[in-house]
Amino acid sequence: MYMNKNLEHYIFQKENFLDAQYCENSINVLIDENEWETHTWYHYRSDSIHEKSSAEPDQLSAPSFSDEVHVINQYIIDNLHSTILEYINTLKFKWFNEWQGYNVLKFMRYSPGQTMENHCDHIHSMFDGERKGIPILSIIGVLNDDYEGGELIMFDGDKTISTKTGDLLIFPSNFLYPHRIAPVTRGARYSYVSWVW
Repeated sequence: MYMNKNLEHYIFQKENFLDAQYCENSINVLIDENEWETHTWYHYRSDSIHEKSSAEPDQLSAPSFSDEVHVINQYIIDNLHSTILEYINTLKFKWFNEWQGYNVLKFMRYSPGQTMENHCDHIHSMFDGERKGIPILSIIGVLNDDYEGGELIMFDGDKTISTKTGDLLIFPSNFLYPHRIAPVTRGARYSYVSWVW
């Protein structure tokens, strides 16, 4: 079995994973939510939650979802399964065909000036001792494209990935796939993230 050594080969982009009208309706629900918080991340060495900077985006996470957001989350979660399988099947790796699940979505809102610093997705907080595993794949879904800035930049600035409303990206959750979101300069960027384990 030939293994492609080009890291970009393992970035999977599913265009129109969600249709534009569904994305617009979802954003209208998210705009009305009052439970947005500043993005935080778990630091396993200190066993504490951190906020990197004041320029971090806002996040909406379960269990803060309203009933309407739960419906959006479930619809996307239900549709992710076939796309994850599509990604794995394109690889044709006999040694990579198993995964256990994926977590509830986290919705992200980037207002002007907000950004996500360069990082890789070693998500320790997914595992509580009962659920065991490691993050295998990262998922980023885009709900709109009517903003400026906010580009997804990978490989320490070497690749900018263009996305449109409804697109979905899947890539490995490891140190070889550092990524960041450039500062939004106009409008608001709405997206969601999940991780396969």
